[in-house]
Amino acid sequence: MQFHIATIHPQFVESYFKLGVFRSALQSQTVTCKAIDLRDFAVDKHASVDDTPYGGGDGMVMRPEPLAAAVQSIATKPRVIMTSPGAPAWAQPVAQSFVGCSQPLLFVCGRFAGVDQRFIDRYVDHEYSIGDMVISGGELPVLMMIDSILRLLPGVLGDDASAHYDSFAGGWEGGLEHPLYTKPREFEGIPVPDVLLSGDHKAIKKWRADESKRKTRLWRPDLLNSPKK
Repeated sequence: MQFHIATIHPQFVESYFKLGVFRSALQSQTVTCKAIDLRDFAVDKHASVDDTPYGGGDGMVMRPEPLAAAVQSIATKPRVIMTSPGAPAWAQPVAQSFVGCSQPLLFVCGRFAGVDQRFIDRYVDHEYSIGDMVISGGELPVLMMIDSILRLLPGVLGDDASAHYDSFAGGWEGGLEHPLYTKPREFEGIPVPDVLLSGDHKAIKKWRADESKRKTRLWRPDLLNSPKK
């Protein structure tokens, strides 16, 4: 799979390529990640990629020409994904839908007050948010989105079964993962549940399933009524 990230802060996103699932995926040689510096396509000698909004108002707006040039710089037509407040939320099924995509994926990191709508209308295939909030730029949301795809690819995690037992995944019927415990056996007076020390794998499996449902019912009851994956 090919991932491209269009950003005015390429050094920021490239620093993540050396860590965690990004590093593992790149070592697999089946994944490529590239940061595209939007200032390479600036409209003037001052490396401008933004300008004042027509109609007045505060802030600056990302111009369409550098963004369009970034899309056109990719040899094979990419699927273009942009971060946008108020757009549908990125979720596990969305990440799963991009796994194995034969087209390059180009993630556009919005900045400033926003992006010229003409670029969105002409070039963007998908818009997603990571929640009902506004942050300074799309770099962190984009890295989160790509991370959620990479961990689903074969060979990226230490154990390919791990992703199946994440929250929202098939192992818990789309619900939340059960609580986890490790050493010490007692921490500040709180012991590890006895069943996890019993060696009874059938009982442990049942406890985990029950705790998954309890946690899902408490935090995300909407997931209990979702179609099973």
